[in-house]
Order: sequence, then structure tokens, then C-alpha cells
Amino acid sequence: MVATSDSLFKPTRVQRAALRLLKGGAKHVLLFGGSRSGKTTILVIVIIYRAVRYRDSRHLICRLRTKDARSSVLHETLIPWLERIVGPKRFKLVVHEGYVQLWNGSEIWIGGLGDREQVDKILGHEYNTIYFNEVSQISYAAVNVAYSRLAMNVEGCRNLFLYDCNPASPMHWAYKVFIRKIEPRMDVPLMKPELYVSMLLN
Repeated sequence: MVATSDSLFKPTRVQRAALRLLKGGAKHVLLFGGSRSGKTTILVIVIIYRAVRYRDSRHLICRLRTKDARSSVLHETLIPWLERIVGPKRFKLVVHEGYVQLWNGSEIWIGGLGDREQVDKILGHEYNTIYFNEVSQISYAAVNVAYSRLAMNVEGCRNLFLYDCNPASPMHWAYKVFIRKIEPRMDVPLMKPELYVSMLLN
């Protein structure tokens, strides 16, 4: 599966701590961090490994705008790491549909929650992982629409919501959910706060 040991992902100390957090029992995991903190890389690699390990699984990476998701996540992060981890001949990019298909039947979809046509396409599927990239730009209402699509059943695969953003303002919904552990629309305590964890990468 991996060409050489040099092509493997070698996490930093902080990224190893993030991986331990991701292996915990939480269903919702948010990584805060500034530019070049490695938050996007670690979450994209987690999705790649989940797609490799669980054949015929499906995963979604989304931002507010499709063009931003494709330029900054698909081409700058996902494709280069797929080439290093699984090899360029073991996946293909289905451009017109907006997803990558691996040799084992797994799919990684890329889309935007702010594009109506794109939303209808990507939310027409069920997923094992939904990763919200740069949630500071995405409304809580848009995230809630996507919540129902984390419903794909693949044996052994624990379904996960992943999030990242720059350190959020106390008024932003991500801060309320992950730091204050409250429902952002009603300002009432979360029913299962233990399912929501976060970490600052710097």
C-alpha cells in the first residue's frame, strides 16, 4: 500500500496528541489552529486511512464554497497525500462528480455547503466521515443539514464528524459547542457533552 517509508506521514508531537484525541470515544472532534498548524493535514490523513481500512466506505470533506474546497483541500492536501500513502495508480479523481475513488471501492467526496446545486449532490449520499473544513465560515444551520448524512453503515467503522478552524470567537457556534458545551441556538447544555472534544494546535 505504501511505496517507501519516506512516503509515510510522520506526525509532530502536537499532531500525535491530536491523533490520540481522534481515537477516543467522541463523535465530534474539532481542531483549532492557525495557518500551518497542521490541522487540515492531520484530518485529511485520518480520512485517507479510514477510506483505506474500510473498503466501500464513503467520506465527505466540505467547506462553504466548492471552489475553495477543491483548490485548498483537494488539490493542495488530499491528492498529494493520496499519492504518497496509497500511490497514484490506486485512486482516480472523478472530476465532474467531485470525488476521489480508491481501488477498494471507498470514496472521498469534496463539496461546498454554500452552493445549492452542490449541496443537493453531496447530501444525496450517506457517509462514514463528514469533515467540515474552516467551520468559522460555515453556519450552524448548514452544518445541521449535513448531520443527518452521517448514516452509512460499514462494519467496524465508527462514524465521525471532524471540524477545523482558526481559534474561534466566543460568539461563534463552534466555541459555544466545543468549549462552553452548549447548544448554540438555545444556549442550553448539550445533552451528551462528552461526545464533543477539541484541541488547539499551534
